[in-house]
Amino acid sequence: METVFWICVKIMQVMSNVLGITYQQLNVLLFVILHPAITLILYIKYRKYKKLWKEQQNTKKV
Repeated sequence: METVFWICVKIMQVMSNVLGITYQQLNVLLFVILHPAITLILYIKYRKYKKLWKEQQNTKKV
């Protein structure tokens, strides 16, 4: 598991150099902004799908 961590750190260091930002800035961008935003978007889509699925199930019963 430690090896995977260090591989990810190295990837983020390379990405930060390519983007011209610091490792810390990239870390905040990924794990404080992007990850929660993607999680929230997927949760909202899940709720909409679940509501639609329930509506379709109710119309089939009638």
